[in-house]
Order: sequence, then structure tokens, then C-alpha cells
Amino acid sequence: MKDNSIGDSELILMDMIWDHSPVGSGELAAMCEKEQGWKKTTVYTMVKRLSNKGFIKNENAVISYIVGRDEVRKEQSEELVRKSFGGSLPMFVNAFLGNRSLSKEDAAKLIDMIENHTEE
Repeated sequence: MKDNSIGDSELILMDMIWDHSPVGSGELAAMCEKEQGWKKTTVYTMVKRLSNKGFIKNENAVISYIVGRDEVRKEQSEELVRKSFGGSLPMFVNAFLGNRSLSKEDAAKLIDMIENHTEE
């Protein structure tokens, strides 16, 4: 992945590619027109941009992903914490929770995840 930034519209397109890969470019453009109202030229421009960024490949008008959904989510999450919270995960969690409460089940899952990712 050369450029790990991805815009909102590109992410919508990536979701379609992840869900239907490999997919013909014409079929993808038709899905985008039906679901998003995007013109074929818009879809092809985004396909080229995502290809140049290293997220997808377009071989013989068949599009498939190079970078998976989980990797993109991880990058976006890390970027959000870095940009908005100075890299502080506790500040992010505090802002995310606000005045909300966690269920005991969700709290237990989070504690388990933290314990599994804690350095010795």
C-alpha cells in the first residue's frame, strides 16, 4: 500500500470490491450506479486512484483487492487516534464512551483484549 489514505467515497467503493472481488469493471460500475448513483466515469476514476495507491489491481478489466478490509480499518483507526487524540488510546476510549455505560459482557471482552495485547 503506497498511500494509506482513503476517502469516504473510496471506502464505499472498496466495500463493494471486498464483497464482490474479483469483479468486472462494468459490473462494478453498474452496481455503483444502482447503489450510489455514481456515473461510470466517476467509478473508473476512483478505481484508477485506488489502483495507484496500491489498494486494488485492475487486470483485463477485472478488479480485485490487494489490501484487505481489516488492514484498512486498522490503519484508519490508528490514524484517528494519532490525529485526534495525540496517539493516546485511553483518551480515545474516554471520548468514545462519553457518558455511556458498557455492558458487563463488552467490558469483559475489552479487558480480555487489553490483557492479550499488554507488554510483559
